Amino acid sequence: MKKIVIACLFSLFIFSCNNPKSQLEKETESKKNGFVLRGTLKSFLSDKVYLSKINNNDVQPVDSAKIENNNFVLQGIVDYPERFMLSFENSSTAIIFIIENTHFEIFIDPDQIEKPVIKGSELNTKLNDYKLVSKSIFKKIDYLFPRFQKARLENDVKKLDEVGNELKKIEKEFTDYSFNFVKSNSDSYVSAMVLSDQLKSSTVDTTRISNAYKLLSKEVKKSPDAQLIARALRLR
Repeated sequence: MKKIVIACLFSLFIFSCNNPKSQLEKETESKKNGFVLRGTLKSFLSDKVYLSKINNNDVQPVDSAKIENNNFVLQGIVDYPERFMLSFENSSTAIIFIIENTHFEIFIDPDQIEKPVIKGSELNTKLNDYKLVSKSIFKKIDYLFPRFQKARLENDVKKLDEVGNELKKIEKEFTDYSFNFVKSNSDSYVSAMVLSDQLKSSTVDTTRISNAYKLLSKEVKKSPDAQLIARALRLR
């Protein structure tokens, strides 16, 4: 059912793009103070790309473009920087990134779709830096997996507990890193995104999230991610 609804939304958007005047107005406004995203694919992936806004746990289609000679252009304007998703026709692959009102580029290798190269966007650079450190923390889990398998096969409760404690330490390291990131980048919209993700963690520390929220700048608190936190925790 959800797929049908999303498909209908895509169709409604595509038909609404046939108005030349609204398209011209959108292009004029985005060139002045909106965003222009120029995409390049290393090799063929699809003939069409879709841009969707990530709204909590759902996606909202907002635009589409033809891919010609492995290039495409998407443009528009956003009220505040938010996470969006690029998806492709006849493909299950998707890329999550930030749209901000600037001119930037994205380079995509279909064989490494999870590693797009984004240039000209300060927020995406900061988000990528955060992700790199996060991945290095979670990489430690790979070393625990053989120990976990061995302990489970041997039904060794003591060793299973030891592995469990190590996993908790890794989770704590990631959580501490996320909150320290917010503290050090209180004027960045990325911090609001990082903090809102903490609401989805297995153990939600509402007090810590509330205290971190208070550190955010006034402008960042106006962003959708910060507003999500405020509503969830009933903050002012």
